[in-house]
Amino acid sequence: MKRTGARLLGMTLLLLVIVPVVCADPPALITISDPKVFGAASRAPVRFTHKDHMSIDGVSCLTCHHVYKDGKNILDPRTLKEGDPSLQCAACHVKPRNLEAAFHQLCITCHDTAKRQGKVTGPRTCGECHAWSR
Repeated sequence: MKRTGARLLGMTLLLLVIVPVVCADPPALITISDPKVFGAASRAPVRFTHKDHMSIDGVSCLTCHHVYKDGKNILDPRTLKEGDPSLQCAACHVKPRNLEAAFHQLCITCHDTAKRQGKVTGPRTCGECHAWSR
């Protein structure tokens, strides 16, 4: 009987403490503007609406987040944790120009594809993404 109680207590702690941390929602809005990475920016920061993007049909964590091995994205989305510096874009795209190119390629390509498919899309020009206020 004591083992059953201990197991129940263990499972309860797991559900109440560990699961919410692992499954925590990412922030609704992410501002892309780290001066340590980009230096003195000539344009306004980009405000990325993470919550809005996650509600788009066909978009998943792996649409943007990736770890490639042999040309395949092997990232397990269950390992994504808010604020983990090893999973942030700058962890692998270490040079500011490479990071900027990665953002531009991913965002603009996705928005252009959606527009060609007749879907509602996000900004596609410099001034639309790098807007001073929203």
